[in-house]
Amino acid sequence: MNAYARTAETYLTQRILNASPEQQAALIMEAGQLHLGRAIQALTKNDPVAAANSFLRVTEVLREATIRLNLEEGNELAQSLNKLYDFWAQELLAGSASKNIARLEAVAQGMGEIRQAWEQFHEKKNAPAQPSSFNLGNQIV
Repeated sequence: MNAYARTAETYLTQRILNASPEQQAALIMEAGQLHLGRAIQALTKNDPVAAANSFLRVTEVLREATIRLNLEEGNELAQSLNKLYDFWAQELLAGSASKNIARLEAVAQGMGEIRQAWEQFHEKKNAPAQPSSFNLGNQIV
């Protein structure tokens, strides 16, 4: 890993550590997309070592995303995400073994959609409260 890559990785780690839980979830998905993109590039360049290293990183990302789910609460969203992450892990394994780029790109696209959903949730959660107004006769107060 070159100096630039180490610096970028350190920066991403700091962003994750200083983020809210939903920002952390989004950043984890971003990391998954990044490493999956690298794996796909390595496959197309016929570089099995780089592909294997990148797939390992994507697997670690999915493991981290799964660990962060609050399955104890029985939340339907957490259960659904757990199933989705498990499905993605299976797709990564099958897609990498068969070098099926379309299958891998579908996982990357799904990660992007989940990342965007977490980002939107964070924005809505942290949006400033809108002042309420009410009608008092002809005046809006």
